[in-house]
Amino acid sequence: MVCTLCVILAHAGVVGDNELYGELPRVAAPAVDRSATGAWDVLSEMRALGRLEVEGPVLQIVRECVELSVCGRPLPGVTRLLGDADAKPEVEQALVRRSAGVFVTVVRNNSVRACVGSVWPQCANLVDEIVYLATQVAARDFRRAPIEPWELPTCEYAVSIVGRLERVSPHEEWSPKTYGVFVRAGQKSGVILPGEALTHAKQVSWARDEAGISPAERCEVYRFQTVKFGCSLDLRRGQ
Repeated sequence: MVCTLCVILAHAGVVGDNELYGELPRVAAPAVDRSATGAWDVLSEMRALGRLEVEGPVLQIVRECVELSVCGRPLPGVTRLLGDADAKPEVEQALVRRSAGVFVTVVRNNSVRACVGSVWPQCANLVDEIVYLATQVAARDFRRAPIEPWELPTCEYAVSIVGRLERVSPHEEWSPKTYGVFVRAGQKSGVILPGEALTHAKQVSWARDEAGISPAERCEVYRFQTVKFGCSLDLRRGQ
């Protein structure tokens, strides 16, 4: 059976409000002007830069932040982290200039060990978003026990950068490998990322279940794409 999936269980307001995955506390992030930053064009830029050019630095930053946090060691500044990751200038510029929602996932033995994130940006830029979530993921996914130092050698990482949310009909179908889903009814909301469900029906039902939205209850449905770096679950292998 597939492991428990990443879900949002936060209070939702209008589209654009901050919602944190894994019940992280809200943070006082700088105001983000999406029209100025071009937040919803971030996926195109990440793809244009090339997966391998971005993936290596991003995963290096996440690994370093997770390992330092788990071991209780001080975290270097963002400039140092970018330097350690050996990011090319154009990659570094994109990470500093762009903003978007991000999910950071830790995987062990083909199972989600921890995951935190948000469909909307909490910080002024992508690198701050990634660093913040990477420092929180080991201990602030309250559905799971904190990650212990002995687990680190077998941990793998994934970072999903979230694109624009598109409201769709509840009856519309799409590929769950291409799109994630965000559902909301009043104060209840849930999200499943792309590639975490084998079928569209299962993806939507999981999101509804995790949000506490009954099958008979009406809800808003949004789909979104991501650019993902790092490992993926083998859904057919099971647990």
